Formats: sequence, structure tokens, C-alpha cells
Amino acid sequence: MAQTEVVSIVPAFIVLVPLLAACCAMLADRYRPELRNGFVIAGSLLPLLLVTIIYPSVVSGRYLYLLLNVLPPVGIEFRVDILSIYMALLFAFFSLIITIYTLGYYRDKEEGKKFFYFLLPAIGGCMGVALSGNMFTFFLFFEFMSLMFFPLVSYKSTPEAYAAGLKFFFMTIIAGVALFWAMVITYYVTGDLSFGSGGLVTTASSLMLVAFICYLVGFGIKSAMIPLHFWMPDAYAAAPTPAAALSSAIMLKTGVLGLIRVFYDLYGISFISEAGWNYILLVLAVVSMLYGSICAFSQDDLNRRLAYSGIAQVGYMLLGIALLSHLALIGVIYHIMAHAFMKGCMFLCAGVIYVNTGKQKISEMRGIGLQMPVTMLAFTIAVVSAVGVPPLNVFVSKWHLGLGTIEAGMPVLILILLISSILNASYYFPISINAFLGCRELKNIERQRLRLQPLRMVPIIILAIGAAAFTIAPVNWPLNLARAIAEIYF
Repeated sequence: MAQTEVVSIVPAFIVLVPLLAACCAMLADRYRPELRNGFVIAGSLLPLLLVTIIYPSVVSGRYLYLLLNVLPPVGIEFRVDILSIYMALLFAFFSLIITIYTLGYYRDKEEGKKFFYFLLPAIGGCMGVALSGNMFTFFLFFEFMSLMFFPLVSYKSTPEAYAAGLKFFFMTIIAGVALFWAMVITYYVTGDLSFGSGGLVTTASSLMLVAFICYLVGFGIKSAMIPLHFWMPDAYAAAPTPAAALSSAIMLKTGVLGLIRVFYDLYGISFISEAGWNYILLVLAVVSMLYGSICAFSQDDLNRRLAYSGIAQVGYMLLGIALLSHLALIGVIYHIMAHAFMKGCMFLCAGVIYVNTGKQKISEMRGIGLQMPVTMLAFTIAVVSAVGVPPLNVFVSKWHLGLGTIEAGMPVLILILLISSILNASYYFPISINAFLGCRELKNIERQRLRLQPLRMVPIIILAIGAAAFTIAPVNWPLNLARAIAEIYF
């Protein structure tokens, strides 16, 4: 579908609103505390409304464009195509969900006040990544988002939090340096960094291979690709639950989006296929899928188990990118949404369990489903989705990834997908089984201190419903949009 260009300032406003809301929240905390929550909600709600307003225009065949002539020679460029609007809509929706949850998580707690000073700018950075029109703009917002996440990792101010934050900070520096040199080489060779051309590179060279590897390092760190993953388990275990949920549901996807842009917009699938460089990512993706699942078995801390599971789940997305297949790309794009619903729900459930009971160890959660039935039911729905049981979301993405392996002439990789799914079931199902059946003597436990808190529970229920809502609806909107995106490149 041919697209026409429409100059618009709306993408810049979408990025600026969370930043302005963070400043207003700071001022409100100092002068009018009763207004603080209103600014916080507005900072995540208005971007969603703006994205929703421009959505019909973009999917109808237009793309919004804005070039700011600053930081030459490339400039800050926004370009909202179908892939951008899909990612921006997901990021904005999950940002609102996490913001509402965070208000409940830190309800009436003074220490939660400053959390939003960094959460909202991080959201703004994520939106900037989604709406970027060239790799230079992508890089700027990508680094800004990462720097805003660093204080969130260290927010608990414990020795473990400081150590995890420092590890994340140094990995962010490495990623930034790698991406910077990749951009420099790309611009030197091609004279351009813009998205939307279907490929800028025409000739293989050692310089472009170096740039390709640098892109893999930079975006691989953020997406927790093996062997660049080791910041994530510590960060998720030490950070507050809303920060872990933000990273899992949104920020990991910025790394995946970066690789999609590298493969499909900067290098082009024809060039990468001829050069064979996609096999580098293919091997790393398979290792991530298996290694993440195997490591998850040994984790008794719930957040750490979810972190290693996330490494395996991101492996699915990387595999779909590396296959250079039309059907696999549909699976990748759909899995971005499916994983956000599934893993976001799990992390929010883990946070409610911790706030209500103080428990983080899986071994201590036997019978907890009798205390917190709604929370653990939502967690179980997310678990079933993660394994890929139909008709939940992840089944749809794994189905397309499996078809993609056949389309790419590598059907043996279906076996890897099946093994990974079996491993997922092996370390997830026991949590839910033990939660409801593992300790019958808790049937008469005192429950009044575990009453439901709406600001925490409503986001969890929405995400649990979202894990299945699209697949049982008459029209699967995300799947149709994923197909439209894949059509652009194939």
C-alpha cells in the first residue's frame, strides 16, 4: 500500500507530554500535592489519546512526518508509519496501565513520590523510539530512555539495587557506544540513516559487517539477548515491580524494534539474505530461547524466574527477525503485543503478592491462591498464554513463527519452538498448581489484610483479559495490523 507524506507536529507532542507531566508533578509535589496524581495520569493518558487520534490517518495510507533541523547533518526526524503507530499504540497503552498500577503500588507512601519523576520521562523516551524517522533520532531517545530507567532500577536504595543499577548503567554505556559507531559507519558508507526506504546498503564490506555487529550488541543488550543478558535478572529482582513491568512490557521491545529497523529499513532483507549475516542473529536467538528457559528452572525468586523466561521469549522475536520470512515477521510483530500482555500481567501479579504478603520466593507461595484467588487466577491465565496454549495470544505468534521456519526452509527450528514451550510449561505450571493445591491447611487463613486494591487489581485484570480477548474476537485487530506491516517489507 503506497503511503503519502503529511507534515504533522503531533508526534513531537506525543513525546513531549510525558516530559512536561513529570515537571508538573515535581512542581505539584512542592506546591499543590493534591494535583500530582492528575498530572501523572495525564502524562500517560494524553499520549494514548493522541496516538489513537492519528491512528486512522496512518493506517489509511498516510504517514506523518516532521523534521527538526537541529543536530546536523541528520536532524531529529519523526516518521509515523504503520509499524510506528502499532508500537506507539502498544507503548502508550501499557504506559497508562503501568502508571495506574504504580499509583496503587505506592498508595499513600512518601517514598513513591519521586518514582514518577523518572517513570514519565522513560515513557517519553519509549514513545520517541517508536515514532523515530531515522536511526539518529532512534538513538537519542533510546539512550534517554535507558538513562531514565537507571534510577528506577536503583530506586529501593538497597545494596542489591545499587549493584544492579550500576551494572545496568555500564551496559547502557556499552550499548550507546556500539550504536554510535554503528551509526557513524552506516552514515559514512550510505550517506543516510532514514527509515522507510527498504534498505540503504547495497554492497557488503568489512565496515558494514562491523556496523552490523555493533547494532546487534547495542540492541541486543536492551533486548537481553544472550550473551548480553546478565544485567536483566539482577535488575528485575532489585527494582520495584512497576520498573520491572515497564522494562518487560515496553523497554525490551525497543531493542527488538531497533533490530527490525536495522534488518528491514537500514540494511534491507535482500542484502542481509545474500550476505548471510542473519545467521549470526539466528544462532543467538536459538541459544537465548533454550538458555533462558533452562536457567528459569533454578530461580526461586519469582522476578528472576520471570526475567530468565523473558530472555527466552525475546528469543522468539529475534528468531522471527533472523528468518527473513514474511510469516515469521507477522509472528514477531504479534508476539511483541502478546508478550507485553502476558509478561506484564505476571509482573504486576508478582508486585501485588509482594505488597500484600512480603513474599518473593516461589517456594513460599504454596497455597497463596487461597489467599489471593483473583491475582493468582490472572497469573495462571498469563502462564497458559506464555506456554502457547490456544486460543491465547502467544499461540498465534508461535503458530506464525512455526510457519515462518517452514517458509524460510528451516523446519527443524519447529523442534526448538516445541522444546522451549515444554520448558515454559515445566517451570510455570507448578507455580499455579502449588498456589491453589499445594497447601490445603491454608483454607481457613485470615484474609482481611489481603483485600483487593482497585488501582492494583484493575490493571492486572485488564492484562489478563487482553491475553485472550483478541483471539476470540470476531476480528483480530493486532494480527491484521501485523499482516499489514509485513506486507510493506515483502
